[in-house]
Amino acid sequence: MGPEQDLLLHFWWPLAATPLAIALMIGKDPPRRWAGRLLGLAIFAAVILQPNPLSTSLEGWTLHIFISILGPTLLAGMGLLVALFSGPIPVAPLPRGLRPVGLVMILASVVWFMFMLFESRPFLDGLENQWWLHLVTSLLTISVIVSGFAAAFAYVMGDERLRETAIMTGLSLTAFGLLIYLLAEGTASDDPVFWRSASWGVLGDLAGLLVGGFSALGLFIMLVWLGEKNQPIPGPVEPLSEEERARVSEILEKHVLEEVSE
Repeated sequence: MGPEQDLLLHFWWPLAATPLAIALMIGKDPPRRWAGRLLGLAIFAAVILQPNPLSTSLEGWTLHIFISILGPTLLAGMGLLVALFSGPIPVAPLPRGLRPVGLVMILASVVWFMFMLFESRPFLDGLENQWWLHLVTSLLTISVIVSGFAAAFAYVMGDERLRETAIMTGLSLTAFGLLIYLLAEGTASDDPVFWRSASWGVLGDLAGLLVGGFSALGLFIMLVWLGEKNQPIPGPVEPLSEEERARVSEILEKHVLEEVSE
């Protein structure tokens, strides 16, 4: 099998099949979940059984950078999951006491990433990973933009969301300050010239983010419109019974008291 076929089997096919595996694994039906797990195992096996060294192709370098940041990424994702679902959320809530654990996991992932940035950047076969600078500059630039828009949205659309606005503004300013520092001072392993050169690649990432974001938004709007269009005309709704009214009042009183106490 030639190099092109190896890349197709061990890189591009797993990359294309990963979203399908995730979608199947989070499905409600047990057969779909098992199919997703089997597909995930097949993807993992295809990646692990790479016949050629990763340093022999651009796809191999890309796979290496993904593997290098897998640890802090998973830690941050689990921390966000725990922190969000241990709060006042009606969908599958976790115990309230787990929220500090989620915040600690997020902080640990940030410390891990900063250690990689300044002290232990990814190496492969004695060579620095050429995608590392592009990844960091793109990540920081996108963080500045997304956090800035989130702060503006929370301030304009939110009701007394000043704390959330301040947090998003702090994240945006922190990412911006770190990006400027890297462009001006660099790190111990990379001169500022290399960081400034890598920053030009952010333009392509931003263009892809805009195209992908607007495409996803347009697809979501179209699916919602089609779903609403195909819905039958709702019939008359019968008024609540006395028992249902009492139950609704009990639920409202409980949640209103919890929000007031917080």
